[in-house]
Amino acid sequence: MTRRGLTLIETMAVVVVVLGIAGLAIPMLGNDGGSRLAAASLMLRDDLEQARYRTISDPADPIALVVDADGLGWSLVHDADRTTSIIRGDGGAWTVRFDDPRTTDLAGIRVVTDVADRCIRFDARGVLVNDDKPSMRLELGDDHRRLDIGVVSGLVAIRSD
Repeated sequence: MTRRGLTLIETMAVVVVVLGIAGLAIPMLGNDGGSRLAAASLMLRDDLEQARYRTISDPADPIALVVDADGLGWSLVHDADRTTSIIRGDGGAWTVRFDDPRTTDLAGIRVVTDVADRCIRFDARGVLVNDDKPSMRLELGDDHRRLDIGVVSGLVAIRSD
């Protein structure tokens, strides 16, 4: 006697496997702008803190963070020469660009700041040098993240409001 068709247990096993695959695939298909903004905010916060720590450790050669004019990235530069990025440990320029093919997951994000020269600087104690507390935001469509920099502490907090 040959049997045709599937038993209830076999059918349930196939349904569970298909639902598991769908559960993994559906989030990958969506546009998760919030997590993209969160990742970019962490990168910007880390680079601001890197500029602060490097300036504290070598006050004779302060490091600044300069936001690109088009808002698509930033660079860490020597404060005395803001045209050339400092060099990372891997030998590359310390520059972040959201339109770089290596950062395609961050495409469309913009950095907005109210600082006239787009430059964030710290002194030898890690205190902001900017005259006013700088406002920095990362935007992606209608979603955004604000970075608050402590005037005295220089520490960066990320807010989504």
